[in-house]
Amino acid sequence: MDIFAEITDSRAKSRQFVIAIIVNNSGHTPRDVGAKMLVYSDGSQSGTIGGGSFEKHVIDDCLKMMNDSIHHLLKTYRFEQSGEDSVDMMCGGESQVYMELNIIPDSLLIFGGGHVCNALVKIATDLDFAITVIDNRPNILDNYQPPVKTVYAGDNYSENLPAITQNSYIVIVTQGHRYDRDILAKVIKSECAYIGMIGSRKKIERTYSALEKEGINRELLNKVHAPIGLDIGAEGPHEIAVSIAAELIKVQRNLSNS
Repeated sequence: MDIFAEITDSRAKSRQFVIAIIVNNSGHTPRDVGAKMLVYSDGSQSGTIGGGSFEKHVIDDCLKMMNDSIHHLLKTYRFEQSGEDSVDMMCGGESQVYMELNIIPDSLLIFGGGHVCNALVKIATDLDFAITVIDNRPNILDNYQPPVKTVYAGDNYSENLPAITQNSYIVIVTQGHRYDRDILAKVIKSECAYIGMIGSRKKIERTYSALEKEGINRELLNKVHAPIGLDIGAEGPHEIAVSIAAELIKVQRNLSNS
């Protein structure tokens, strides 16, 4: 098994895991320094660092790291039947294991692949977002290359829409007010971390009024960041993208609006 290829594949699929590596041994131990194991959030594993109760203790610690969002852990396991950090084994030695959590990046879903999107992608790539560009124009999507994902959403942005999670940040910057309104109607009730929509205050108010007539509560609409981005007097696609990126960072850091 090529564990590094599996790490690459798991990261590409946004699979959460902890990698556990034996970094130091003393006395009799089941595996040599450098032995590696991946532990996934469902308790499954790939690779082995020694099996038995030792490995079970490490798996339990890896699962706790995922549950508690602990990013790094260095721990010594004693191959004895009693005492602190013992693993109920009789080898008599010790293994020190370094564990590191693979942090799944937040998902940035950009509806509309035009000039603002193009500028925002260049900035957000360095902000550790997993970026997906959604558009109804195949020729626009051709402008984006991996690791940016692209989705052709059909003529009316109604096909192949990506899943939205609590870690999704949604940016709506399409080429038309109608598309913006329709997309907002689709995503407004999701539990995403952020929704931002481009447009003047007059256009946004018209959009909100139309959605209210369709039964969408104004309290939900008031949670949308619109006009999108921090107010820095931005002009042109690049400055607007900077203002959007700044707002995304502000929301990620849980900073208040005060």
